[in-house]
Parts: sequence; C-alpha cells; structure tokens
Amino acid sequence: MYEPRFYRETMGNSRWKSIRYAYLETDLWVAFDSGGDPGKTKKFLNERVRYYRDILENHINQYPDFLVSLNPLALPSGLPLLVKEMYTASGMAGTGPMSAVAGAIAERICTDISAEFGYKEVVVENGGDIFLQLASPATIYVYAGKSPLSDKIGLSVKPEETPLSVCCSSGTIGHSFSFGTADACAIACSSGALADAYATAFCNMVKSEGNLEETSQMALKVPEIKSVVIIKEDKVALGGNIEFVFKE
Repeated sequence: MYEPRFYRETMGNSRWKSIRYAYLETDLWVAFDSGGDPGKTKKFLNERVRYYRDILENHINQYPDFLVSLNPLALPSGLPLLVKEMYTASGMAGTGPMSAVAGAIAERICTDISAEFGYKEVVVENGGDIFLQLASPATIYVYAGKSPLSDKIGLSVKPEETPLSVCCSSGTIGHSFSFGTADACAIACSSGALADAYATAFCNMVKSEGNLEETSQMALKVPEIKSVVIIKEDKVALGGNIEFVFKE
C-alpha cells in the first residue's frame, strides 16, 4: 500500500541532488553530491534495488518463516550479506528478521552508490529509516506524527560519525506492526540492520509515558547503539553520544 512521504518535502537542499525511486514495497529517497548525475544514479539504483529484492524473495521462497516470524530464527549457512545482516540484527535485538529490512537495504544501497560513483556524500531514506555518509554536518529531525514534539528534536551528525544509520519505529504511525505505543523510537547505530531491529525492539517496550526513561536507559546500555530518542505524546526520553538539537 502506497503512503505519501510528505516529510520528504523538508529533506535536502542545494547541497545535494536527490531522486525518488519506488519498486514494490521499497520506496527510497536518495541524495548525493550536487555534482552527481541523477540519470546514471537512478539507473544504477534501479539495478541494485531489484538485485536486493531478488535476494530477499528467493530467500523467503526457501525459508517462508523469514517473512512472518516475530522472533529470531536460526542462521542458515551460505547466506548473501544482506540476508545475513538481517538474521544477525534480529538475533541481537530479539525481533523477527524482517524488522531489519528497511535499514539493511538503505545501508546496502548507500554503500553501493558511494562505491560506484565516488560520491563524498550519500543519504538513503527508506520509509523513514536513514543511512548516510557525510562530508560535512547534517541534522536529522525525528518525525513523531501528532505529537507536539514531532520534528522538534534532531540529531546533529558529524562526518566522522558516519557511515551511520538512524532508524525509527512507531506504534501510532504507518502500517508496520508494533507491540508498543511510542509515537517515535529513533535509534542510531553504525549498522542499518541493527538500527532498524533495535528501533522495533525498544518501541515494542514502550507501554506508557511512565516507562520512556527506563526504555531509553536500556537502549543506551547496548554497545552498538550510539543515540536514542523515544517520544510519546508530549514526553521524550533521549541520550547518547551524538549531539542533539532542538526547535522551539
């Protein structure tokens, strides 16, 4: 089911060129160096997205539980990197493998585009989950639906902190299944698959405003997690090593 990505209207500026690409459930916004070639980049993006979709679909045909399980699964041998990353992230976060899919694909696409064209900056946003490589600082604001804190809290990411993934899960926005009630749970990790899976896991733990702080502190004890922002209505719990910025 298509959902308008209206928040993309606020993403990017003259610093980058950007393109959109949608194929089946994959819906990407990709930004790259202002001197880059959008036509060649989009053609390459089309090839890589279909390549990774084929990997996923072939694996699901062979292992149907991969698509539907809400819990980690045993790791088969001889897996392509994308699928292996999803299994590994799932096992670490305690979620199903598909909880890592958007972040994992964002990372693979970002890495591939950077390697193919030599761009100094690439930002890939996949349904609200972001993977980025920067040459100068950029700020990522957390969208939290109807919360008054939506787009008011951001992570100011420095180039030396990238490559970095910032993934967000929600119990109130979008069509993804969640056991929690947070308006937004954003997790930053070096791995796209891990950031996505942990965002799902810690969003699932938020049952009320009363356990926001407890959940954020649990997240910050995970060595791979660099920063966390959890928003529910007009309350927020946050922490980590990446600088925060705030709008009035």
